[in-house]
Amino acid sequence: MKGEILALISAVLWGISAIFDKLAITNNNVPVPQANLIRSFGGFIFLLLIIIALRDLDFSAFDGRRVSYLLIAGSIAGGIAMIIFYFALRLIGASRTVPLSSIYPLFTVLFAYVFLGESVSLKVLAGTVLIVMGVILVVEG
Repeated sequence: MKGEILALISAVLWGISAIFDKLAITNNNVPVPQANLIRSFGGFIFLLLIIIALRDLDFSAFDGRRVSYLLIAGSIAGGIAMIIFYFALRLIGASRTVPLSSIYPLFTVLFAYVFLGESVSLKVLAGTVLIVMGVILVVEG
C-alpha cells in the first residue's frame, strides 16, 4: 500500500506542477525550450540539495550503461516530451493537455511488453483501456 500512496502523492504533485508550468508559459513570447531548461534546473537544484542532505554522494552503482539509459530517458521525457507538452499547454490549456498526455500508460504497457518482455495481466490491460477511455471522455467533453 505504501507504493500506491507514494504514486498518488506523485500524481498530486504532477497536477500542481502543470498549473505552474501553464502560468510560466502563458505569454507567447516565452520560449518553450528555455522555460523547460529553467524548470529542469529547478529540479536539479532540489535533487542536489536532497542528495547533500542525505549525505549520500555515492554514484558507484551507476555504470556507463545505466547512465546512458538515464540520459536517454531524460532527453526523451525531460527534453523532447516536455517541450511538446509546453506547446500543448499553451495551445489547449492545462485542463485538456494533462489528461490527454496521461494516456502514456498505454504506451508504457506496450513498450514494456515488447522491449522488456514483461507480462501484461488482464487487470493491467483492462485498467489501461479504462484510462484511455477516461481520457477520451475528458478531451471530447
